[in-house]
Amino acid sequence: MDETIRADALDVLRDAQVWRLTDSRWKAVQEAVHALARAWEANDAEVFREAVYDLELAGPARATGYGDNPTIPAPEPVRERIDKMVHSLANPTSVHEHDSDDGTDPTTG
Repeated sequence: MDETIRADALDVLRDAQVWRLTDSRWKAVQEAVHALARAWEANDAEVFREAVYDLELAGPARATGYGDNPTIPAPEPVRERIDKMVHSLANPTSVHEHDSDDGTDPTTG
């Protein structure tokens, strides 16, 4: 996996840990983080890059209008998934050294 895109992913994931978003945006974040995890495990750089881009797009809007839906911190399952991905990307050898042939995903626990 390209070191630059891994670093970009880490940056946006760390930013996401403090985002305040609407529920619908958190759902988009969750989908992007799941795609990121699958691409990381498959070592699919192109899908990984696309997932990073999707995650960035799901982040906070630069401007909000009057009456917009309230923003909230990440729901617990999303926060846990983000934390696991940060750990996996910050310690890439720990994830790939623990890969197994039993089909389990070490990023999901």
